[in-house]
Amino acid sequence: MSRRALLACFVAVSLAVPFAPSSAAPPPGAVSSNVEYVTTLPEMAKAISLNFIGDTMFVSTQAGLFAYDASNPRKPELVGALPQEIWENEDVDVDPARKLVFISRDPRPAPGLVAQVVPKGSITVVDVSNPAAMLVKSVIVVDGSHTTSCVSRCQWLWSGGPSAFAAPVPPHEAGWKGRPIFGTDLRDPANPKPCPAPIDLGRNDGTTDYSHDVQVDRLGIAWVSGRGGIRGYWTEGRHRNPLTGRVEVADGCRPIPYAGGGTELGSSGPLMHNAWRNPSYAVDGRRGDVLIGTEENITSSCETSGGAATFDLRGSYTGAGWRKGSRLRQLGTWTPEDADGATGCASAHYFADRGDGILAWAFYGQGTRFLDVSDPRRIGQVGYFRPDDASTWGAYFHKGYVFVADNARGIDVIRFNGKGSGRAKTLVAPPSKRTTFPLRFEPSPAFGWLCPVER
Repeated sequence: MSRRALLACFVAVSLAVPFAPSSAAPPPGAVSSNVEYVTTLPEMAKAISLNFIGDTMFVSTQAGLFAYDASNPRKPELVGALPQEIWENEDVDVDPARKLVFISRDPRPAPGLVAQVVPKGSITVVDVSNPAAMLVKSVIVVDGSHTTSCVSRCQWLWSGGPSAFAAPVPPHEAGWKGRPIFGTDLRDPANPKPCPAPIDLGRNDGTTDYSHDVQVDRLGIAWVSGRGGIRGYWTEGRHRNPLTGRVEVADGCRPIPYAGGGTELGSSGPLMHNAWRNPSYAVDGRRGDVLIGTEENITSSCETSGGAATFDLRGSYTGAGWRKGSRLRQLGTWTPEDADGATGCASAHYFADRGDGILAWAFYGQGTRFLDVSDPRRIGQVGYFRPDDASTWGAYFHKGYVFVADNARGIDVIRFNGKGSGRAKTLVAPPSKRTTFPLRFEPSPAFGWLCPVER
C-alpha cells in the first residue's frame, strides 16, 4: 500500500469517529452531590482502560487505540486513531520517556469473535510520539498477555494472564494451575528479549497459579495480584533477599521478594485482581504497611461479589508470602451493599489513588465509588457516580478530574469535589437525550483488515 493510501485510510477512520458534545446534564442514575458531571465521550463505547502521557489521553477499546488531547479536561478532543481488534489490555501502560504505549493481547478470543485457541499472547508496542499518526513499532510474542505492565520505568515489561487452554501445555511444568508472570527485557525496544524464566511461581500456597496484573508503587515495588494473594518485588537495586539471606542485585528478569503473601480473599475461584501500596498510608502509626487490593468475583450477590479490601503487610517482610500457608492480615473490606446510590452489588475492579486517602474505585454496574481508606479498618464511601447503564472498568485522576472508562457508555469525565467526609445526597437525573456511537468495524473492501472501516 502506498503512503498516500495509508494516509487516506487513517484520515477516513479518524473522521468516522464523531466527537461528543459537552453537556452538564448528568445521566440518569445516582450522582452524589459532591460529584460534578462534566461530559461523556460516547464514541469510546467499548472502552476498557486508559492512560496519560502528559495531557494526551490514550484510550484502549475493543475497537482500537485512540488518542485525545485532554489539556482541557472539560472538552477532550480526538487527535488520533489506530483501529484494530484488542482483547483485553485492561490495564494499558505507557512509557512517557520513550513515548510508547503497550497493547496486551490475550490468547483467548474477544467476545463476539469466532472462537479460536492459540497458545500464545502478544504485546504490540506502539510509537505515539506523534499521537495523530500512531505507528506499530513491534510485536512481541509472550506466553500469556492478558495484562502488560511496566517495571523499572518500562525497561522491562511484565505480562500476566491465563492460557487459552484449560490446562497448561508444553513446555510448561506439569501441575501449573494457571500462568505466572512472563517478563520481557525492553531496554532495547528494537531487540526485545524474553526473560529466561517465568516470575511469581508458587503464588497460591506453593502452586503456580494465575498471576493477573502488576502495579508499581512510587518506591518501585512491583505488586503482583492473582489467585491466592498479592506479592511485591524489587525490580532494581541491591537488596537483601529474605529467601536466601544474601544481598543481591534485582532487575526485571531476576526480581527480589519484598513483602506480601496469601489472602483469604481470592484464594480459590475468585482472585486478587489488582493491588497498590501508597507508602504514606499508615495503620497503627506504621507507614507503608497498608496494602490495598481488589478481589474480583463477578456475581450479583452481595455475599459473594468481589470487594475493595485493605491488608496489613506487617510480618510479611521476611519472605513469609513465599511459604505455604502464610496469610496477610485483612484490615477492612467494602462493597456497595446498602450504600448510598447503590442498587445492589457488583464486583470491584480497578481503582486510582488521589494520594490523600481518597480512591476512585470502579464497581462495574455500580459505577465509580469514591472511598476513603485513611483508616484502613473502616473503608468509607464519600461520593459516587452511578449511571443506570454503567459498566465501569476503571477510573483515573488527571488534573483534578476523573476520567471513567466505561465499557458501555464510553469515557465519562467527572469531578469529585468532596473532601472525604459527610453523607452525599443522591441526585436522580432526568432521562438523557445523549446519542451514543458504538464503534464497530469491518474490513475495508480495498485493503481488508489493514484498513478497517466503521460499519
